[in-house]
Amino acid sequence: MFRKLLAGLLTGIMVGCAAVPESLQTTTDHPLTDITALHQQGTQAVGQEVRLGGMIAAIRNDATETRLEIVAMPIGRDGKPKPDQALQQRFAAYVSGFLEPMQYQPGRLITVAGRVSGTESGQVGDYPYLYPVVKASGVQLWQVKQEVWLDDFDRFSHCVGAYCPPVWIRDGYTRGEIRERVTH
Repeated sequence: MFRKLLAGLLTGIMVGCAAVPESLQTTTDHPLTDITALHQQGTQAVGQEVRLGGMIAAIRNDATETRLEIVAMPIGRDGKPKPDQALQQRFAAYVSGFLEPMQYQPGRLITVAGRVSGTESGQVGDYPYLYPVVKASGVQLWQVKQEVWLDDFDRFSHCVGAYCPPVWIRDGYTRGEIRERVTH
């Protein structure tokens, strides 16, 4: 029991110290990560370094670059979007070169790092929209993995010392839940 507790504690510490992937590194220690602040600053944010994440809404490949329309969501210190948080405002990210639309398809989680290069007008459906534009220097796609977590703790609540009654005598319950985890 003590080993499991210690292993869980060490795992929690290592996950808590997770670093930002190299593809999302910036020259500043604290890039702008709040899309609301970016929308409020408008053209005043031009030149600022950002690290923004969210869900891909659309992709378009042009002759020399790819435009990603991203619906922002809060990101953690490790750069991973938090899918359990509410979706926020949109922004456009331009990445040099070609990105495969089957890999960067709408609905995928992504984080981009780069500099704000201005704004552009567009539409979301029939609604006119002003997108902050990021010239991306790095991108990171994420996967959402579903895990089943079981709580078997009640099963051993009738144990006394090293003695535990046989399974068919115990009346503990097993509870479970499905959790989503964002990974590389």
